[in-house]
Amino acid sequence: MKSTILLRMVIVLSIIAFSFSVKAQSDHSEVKENSEISSDRVYIKIEIMGLACPYCAFGMEKELKEVAGVDKVDIELKTGLAYISTPKELEPNRFSLEKIITDSGFSVGKIEYQDKPFEKLSR
Repeated sequence: MKSTILLRMVIVLSIIAFSFSVKAQSDHSEVKENSEISSDRVYIKIEIMGLACPYCAFGMEKELKEVAGVDKVDIELKTGLAYISTPKELEPNRFSLEKIITDSGFSVGKIEYQDKPFEKLSR
């Protein structure tokens, strides 16, 4: 009986310790994401019209990651916006981005460039 109670306590404490560990890692990744803001990067927001499903968004993400220098792509399906981060020296031009998107069967809306991350609309 005592060993069963002890075993249950060990399991509960292990679960609690694990959840604190996961929370700490999550907090660390948020800090890391915020520290990725750098003056040597360019941030691009692209309005992609016609994205209708997660498969479309995933395919578009893969295509945009093929652009030289693009190492981070985040697509918000709900808003139809793609957020790209790339080093300034490898900044893709509007024409190459538009071509990739239209070749994938979508229409391109507004494309914006700036030196800090964009505020995402659907958070």
